[in-house]
Amino acid sequence: MAKICIISPSLKLGGIERALTTLAIEFFNKGHDVHFITCLKADHFFKLPNLIPITEPNFLRSNSFNNKISYYPKLIYFIRKEVMKINPDRVLVFGDLFCPIVLLALLNSKYQVYISDRTIPNYKFKFPIPQLKKMLYPLSAGFIAQTERSYKYKESIFGNKIRMMVIPNALKEIQFDVGIQKGNQILYAGRFAWEKDPEILIKSMPYVLEHCPDWILKMAGTGPLLEPMKTLAKKLGVSENVKFVGKVSNVGDLYAESSLLVLPSIVEGFPNTLIEAMAMGIPTICFQDIPFEDIIKNGVNGVVLNDRKFETLGNAIVEIIQNIEKTKLISLNAIEVKEKFESKKISQEFLIFMGI
Repeated sequence: MAKICIISPSLKLGGIERALTTLAIEFFNKGHDVHFITCLKADHFFKLPNLIPITEPNFLRSNSFNNKISYYPKLIYFIRKEVMKINPDRVLVFGDLFCPIVLLALLNSKYQVYISDRTIPNYKFKFPIPQLKKMLYPLSAGFIAQTERSYKYKESIFGNKIRMMVIPNALKEIQFDVGIQKGNQILYAGRFAWEKDPEILIKSMPYVLEHCPDWILKMAGTGPLLEPMKTLAKKLGVSENVKFVGKVSNVGDLYAESSLLVLPSIVEGFPNTLIEAMAMGIPTICFQDIPFEDIIKNGVNGVVLNDRKFETLGNAIVEIIQNIEKTKLISLNAIEVKEKFESKKISQEFLIFMGI
C-alpha cells in the first residue's frame, strides 16, 4: 500500500477536479492511503469517501491586485507544509498553473511529483507560466500526457529531459434514471466561455430548425457568456427551442434523454464530456481544434469537423438527425469507449507509471 497525495485546484465543478477525484476514488478502492489537497477553498461539487482526508487553505483567491501578490506565496508555503505533514510516497498534480506551483513548493524536497497539463498543448499562456514550466518540469518524476498530440508537443520542447507516458482520462461511472426516454434533443454541456464556443452552436440552430423543427437544444452550464448566449438565441428567433438549464448536479440524466451531443470547443485538453456521451451511445460532433485523435475516428464512432463555420455545423447536425442508419452505427461504435477508458484500467496505468 502506498501513500498518495493528490493536489487539485479545488473540488468544485471542473474537468481537472473530475479527473482527480475519479483517480482518488480508484486508488482508495485499490487499498492505497489517499490524501487530497485543494489549492482553492470552494464549495464541493465532487464528493470523496469519508476516509480520504481533504485539506484546504484557509485563505481565498480574488482578482484584486493585492490578493494576487499575496495569494501565491501563501499557496506555495501551504502546499509545502501540508505535503511534508502527510509525507507521501508519491504526489500527483494536474493543471498548467498548479503543476509548476507544486514543483516550486516542493523544490529540494524528497518527494516524487508526477504532473499533467490539462489544456491543448500549444496554448499560449502568459508570463510566468511558460518560463516556470521550462525550468521546473524536468524536475518532476514524470509527466502524464493525456493524448499523443500532447506527448509529441512536450517531446519537441523537452526531448528526453522528462520521463513521459500517454494516459488518457478515466471514464467516470455515469449515474442516470433508467426510466428516462430519449427525445429529439441536442445536448451542450460545458462552461459558457470563449474556449467552449457555444456561440457557433446557437448560430447553427436556425438551419437545424428549418429542417428539423421539432428538435431542441438543451444547454447545461454556467459562465461569463451565459447571458450573451441567451440574448443571441432571442435575436436569432430560436429561444423557444434553445433551453438553458444552468448547473446540473447529475449530467447523466441529460445524456439519457439526449440523442446527439455537440462539443464545439476551441480549447480542450481531453474532452471528458465527449467520452461520457459516447459511453452512453450518443452520437457526437466536435471540431478538429481539440485532440480528438485518441477518441474519435471520424464517421465511425463520431463526427469531426475541420471547417469552423456555423453552416458546416448545422449541416452535420441535420445529417446525423436524418441519416438514421448511419447514426445507429455511430452509436454502437461509440459505446466501445467504455472499455478503452474504464476507470479501473486507467487508474492502474497511473499506478504503474508512478512505480506503485
